[in-house]
Amino acid sequence: MGESYSIGEFSKKTATTIRTLHYYDELNLLKPSYVTDKGRRYYTNSDLITLQKILTLKFLGYSLEQIKEFFQEETWDLKETLFFQKSKMVQKKKQIENVIKALDHALHIIEDRKEIEPSIFISLISTIQMEHEQKEWLKNYIDGDLIETIYDVSESKQLEVEKKWVEISMDLKKLRNLDPDDQRVQDLIGEMMALVKELTGDDLAFVQEISEKEVEDDVWLFHSPFSAEEEEWIASALNAYLKRKGVDLQDGNGEKESS
Repeated sequence: MGESYSIGEFSKKTATTIRTLHYYDELNLLKPSYVTDKGRRYYTNSDLITLQKILTLKFLGYSLEQIKEFFQEETWDLKETLFFQKSKMVQKKKQIENVIKALDHALHIIEDRKEIEPSIFISLISTIQMEHEQKEWLKNYIDGDLIETIYDVSESKQLEVEKKWVEISMDLKKLRNLDPDDQRVQDLIGEMMALVKELTGDDLAFVQEISEKEVEDDVWLFHSPFSAEEEEWIASALNAYLKRKGVDLQDGNGEKESS
């Protein structure tokens, strides 16, 4: 039979917990070579090879159920399944990179502040998470080249814009009880429009173009940090700001809003 190991020795030798070995036994994936009358499990070097196969396939991302199916086959036709596993791992890699990016951006934004409103934080992370979907949605309403211009900014520039956007959003929330025409509110709207200009090249033309289209809201793609009442208040403040600039917004049906 060759050298044998108690379950404790096998566990230490393979850096696999006893609990995991019991689980593999229950799944009929790796059973001990023999069990004594008193129920003591013993493993051999052939079990070491089986365990190595399991760990190798787990490393490649296969589930235990998939591994069990492999072990039931005399030969393995791996080409298709390896391509599938690779695509899954590439997708997972992109997701992890996205999470790391979101965490980096969040840390950068809150480095100078201890607190941030949850709605603003969620909106920021959602924007990073849904960037691709948002770009595709915007193509229904905005020229593709302009979309690329908006999103094709350096990492440092994106961090700068996001940080400023958070500051403006928090300041607007603090002033939400003021009249939309109040100069402090209008100054913040001006700062917000300056960010739009940085990204689009022409803030007024951009807003005018959007206002002329019948845009369908999609809260799933664009998480707003503001309540419905706050959004209505900001819309009034933005309208007042644009009127000062000589821009008359339209309601999305080609008709100008009444004053």
